[in-house]
Amino acid sequence: MHSSSLPPPDSPLTPTFLGQYVMPRFRTLLLITSVLLILQATVIWRMGGYPIGAVLSKTVQFVLGLMSLLMFVRAYLRSPSTRRYCWFSLAAATAICLVAQGLEIGIDLASLHSLDWLNNLLFFSSGMPIAMLLFMDADQRHDRPDWLHFLDFVQVCAFSLCVYLYFSGQALTAVTTLGSTPLGWNTSVVFDGVLAFSFALRAALNRTSANNVRSLFGPMALYLLAAGLADSYAEVAANHVEDGSWFDLVWSVLLVTPLLISAIWNKSGRPGVTDESRSQRIIVDQFFPLLYPFCSLLLITQVAERQRFLSSCLIGVIFVAVAVRILVIQHRLAKAQDTLCFEATHDSLTGLLNRREILRRLEVEMERQKRTAEPFGVVLADADHFKKVNDTYGHNVGDEVLREIGHRFVESLRPYDVVGRYGGEEFLIVIPGCGGPEAVVTAERLRQNIAAPLTLTSAGSIPVTISAGLITSIGATGLDCSMLLRMVDEALYRAKAKGRDRVESAICWGNKPKQHSEIEDSKLDCDTIKR
Repeated sequence: MHSSSLPPPDSPLTPTFLGQYVMPRFRTLLLITSVLLILQATVIWRMGGYPIGAVLSKTVQFVLGLMSLLMFVRAYLRSPSTRRYCWFSLAAATAICLVAQGLEIGIDLASLHSLDWLNNLLFFSSGMPIAMLLFMDADQRHDRPDWLHFLDFVQVCAFSLCVYLYFSGQALTAVTTLGSTPLGWNTSVVFDGVLAFSFALRAALNRTSANNVRSLFGPMALYLLAAGLADSYAEVAANHVEDGSWFDLVWSVLLVTPLLISAIWNKSGRPGVTDESRSQRIIVDQFFPLLYPFCSLLLITQVAERQRFLSSCLIGVIFVAVAVRILVIQHRLAKAQDTLCFEATHDSLTGLLNRREILRRLEVEMERQKRTAEPFGVVLADADHFKKVNDTYGHNVGDEVLREIGHRFVESLRPYDVVGRYGGEEFLIVIPGCGGPEAVVTAERLRQNIAAPLTLTSAGSIPVTISAGLITSIGATGLDCSMLLRMVDEALYRAKAKGRDRVESAICWGNKPKQHSEIEDSKLDCDTIKR
């Protein structure tokens, strides 16, 4: 990135701002975490064998989670929109984990072990917002909720339910061990394992030069792998992992690890410079929303025999979510193509056709005349003394005048007439099917509609007039576009030389332009000309 494109020192996008105002300094976070971990270790050492020791240990974990949640919310409120997606997902995951942690403390204090299933479900659900991080694109803005994010969340929920159904019916004390290892085959191994693989793959496929997306996805993959292995170890009964034991320190470290990872990632500040093309990045971004449905279908094939109804419902939900996602993307692509087509053919200020498109339309009309020999008119209009308007009222008012002129032109023409901004304050109008007198009437109507009423702008009413040159091409003239434009431009200059606010016209018959005074008057009634 060139130095001229860097944000100013006080910009919300600079690393200085992000480091000082969005998140506390990394050393401060590390110090607070260390103090709380030492406090928890002291509690376990002194009271680990007592129920109150387990409650106090979980209370320290709750404080760590609450600190993380407050930091994520603070970062979400103060960060630029490109990073809010990350903070929202992490805050949601931490909030669910906090609710589960608080419920677990309440269960221990009140001995309400009938709610253990709800507590386990909440802890398992806390990984779902983290799974949504896979769809984050730090190079794009996230100002508002996106339907695609909702559909991706549906896929994450479906995958979580598939994992749950795969292990349904297994008791926690009957977790199958993985070979001779002390690890168990449980929901965390599958769910966190798939997430860890996906995050690692996302980091590997990302080709950002600077320490940006890769610096988040890579460490998060290691974190998810560690979390899955820790939960897998804790659920094996032979390992004798109990509440209030030293293993609680592992849970505490895992609880604050996302906060520390995101704090390091946040220090990177601006998005990195990408080495990949936009098409390659789009392919990578659209690959991962298909990963969860694929894994869900693999799990459904294993549980379809014993859970036929739920399996059928899940397949239907997955199919609908994928189909709707494809349709939404196709709709957005079509809308983007329409927008690009409009921007490529229209003037951004007035909304009229731009110079290239109006000239193309003129060439099309000339080709049509060669086939049908039907007449057409070309008007080149110029706003009188427009520089004086800019000098007196400013360029913003001048832009308002140009927009109003374009609007009145469109209102004064037939649906199949075309008007475009030729350049500056000049407008080119192509009038198909109009002979000499009809074209003159149309050009005069355009001039009169601009002159009265006064043009209303933010600076008040401004008198605006136009001068116009008109060429009517009758019969097979054999002229090319440049010659026709030169003739209509000469007619415009005659109108300006004769005092402005008038129309000067000529008829091009054959290869020779003639003044309308040289043509026999056809006595056309102006009121019969239809717009």
